[in-house]
Amino acid sequence: DGDDDDDEALFTRANLPTLLCFFWFVFASAAFMSIITPFLPLELADCGANSAIVGVIFAAYPLANLASVPVATRLCTTLGRSRAFVAGATLEALFGILFGYIHKVAPLGALKWLYLAIRFAQGMGSSIAYTAIIAWVSDKYRPRLATVLGFQEAVGGIGYMLGPSLGGLLYQLRGITLPMLLFSISVLISLPALHLSMVQTERQQATRHEAAGEKAEEEGSLEGAEGEGEGVSARQLVNVSTVNSTFVTLIAAVGFGFISPVAAPHFQEVLSADISTGKVGLLLAIPALLYAVCSPLSGILSESQLGFKRVMFAGMVLLFICYLLMGPIQYLAALVHLRNHSKAMWADQILSLVLLGIGAAFAFVPALPDMQKVQYLHSSPSPPLSPHSSEAPIQNLEGRMLSKTKKSVAML
Repeated sequence: DGDDDDDEALFTRANLPTLLCFFWFVFASAAFMSIITPFLPLELADCGANSAIVGVIFAAYPLANLASVPVATRLCTTLGRSRAFVAGATLEALFGILFGYIHKVAPLGALKWLYLAIRFAQGMGSSIAYTAIIAWVSDKYRPRLATVLGFQEAVGGIGYMLGPSLGGLLYQLRGITLPMLLFSISVLISLPALHLSMVQTERQQATRHEAAGEKAEEEGSLEGAEGEGEGVSARQLVNVSTVNSTFVTLIAAVGFGFISPVAAPHFQEVLSADISTGKVGLLLAIPALLYAVCSPLSGILSESQLGFKRVMFAGMVLLFICYLLMGPIQYLAALVHLRNHSKAMWADQILSLVLLGIGAAFAFVPALPDMQKVQYLHSSPSPPLSPHSSEAPIQNLEGRMLSKTKKSVAML
C-alpha cells in the first residue's frame, strides 16, 4: 500500500510536491485575509464610508466563513472534496480579482456596498475550500496529521503576518488592483496539483471500500460489509476526549483573541502611560511569531512518545502561567515586589507574551488530531462521496477551529 509507505516519512520525494502546493495555498489564502488591512480603509474613505461601514466590510469575510459552514459541509459530502475545493478556491480567487477591478466600472457611491458583497463571497469561497482541503489532509496524512497541521499553522501565521506588508508595498506600486490580482493568481496556481492529489485519494478510498465490501460478501458477513465505511454518530463524538480537545482548542483561540483589543490600555497601565503604538505592536508580535515557530515542534512532539494529551497539558499549563503573569500578578504587586512602570514589570509582561505564543501552539495543534483520532477508533474510512458519511462534519469542525485560531493570530 503506497499510503503506508507515506506514513513512515512525511517529507518524502513523493509527498513533497503535494505538501508544497498545500502549504503555498495556505500561505496565499492566509495572506489574502490580511492583505487588505493597510489600503482598504483608504479606499473606503474615498467612497465616503464611515468607520461603522469599514468595520462591517472587514467583518464580512469571517462572518461568511461562519455562515457557510453548513454549505461547505454539504458540498464536501455531495460533490466530493476535490470538486468542492476547486469550487471554493476558484470563487475566492475570482472575487478577489473582481475586488481589485470593480472600482474601474462601478459608481463611487455604490462601491462600498460592492466591496461588502465581494468580501462576503470571498469568505464563502474560503470556507468551502478550507473545509474540503482539511478533510483531505486529515485522511491522506492521518498518522502524521499533528505534524502537518503544525507546519500549516506556521505557514498560515507567516502569511497573515506578511499580508499587510506585502499588500501595502504592492498597493504603492499599482493601487488596489495589483495586490488583489497577484494573490488571486497565487491561490489559483496551487489548484491543479492539489485537485489531482485529492482525486487520487478519493479513488483509493473508493477502491478500498469496494474491496472491503467484496471480501465481506465472500465471507458471508453482511454486517461486516455494512460496517466497513460506516460513519460515526453524534453520540460517539460526544465523549471525554473530544470535549477535552474542544475545550483546549477554545481556550487557545480565546487566549489569542481577547488580548489584542485590551493590550494597549493594559500596557499603558502597567508598562508606560505614554507607550507608543509601535511598541504595542512589537509586543504583540512576540506571541504571534512564537506561535508560528513552535507549531511544527508541537506537532512533532505530539507524534512522539509524549502523545497528544501530554503536549496539550503542557500548553495549558503555560497558558495558565501566562494569564497569571499578565493580569492577576499586578494585584499581588505588594507581595512580589513588582511595581507598575518598572523594568521588572516589563520583564513580567514580555515573559507572559512568550508563554502565550508557546502555550497556544502546544495546546492547539495536538487538539485537532486528537479529536480526529476518535472517529477512526469507531470506524474505517468511508467512501469519499457518500452522502451519509460523518467525516465531513468533524473535519469541518477542524477546519473552522483552525480558521478561527489563525484569525486570532492575525489580530495580534
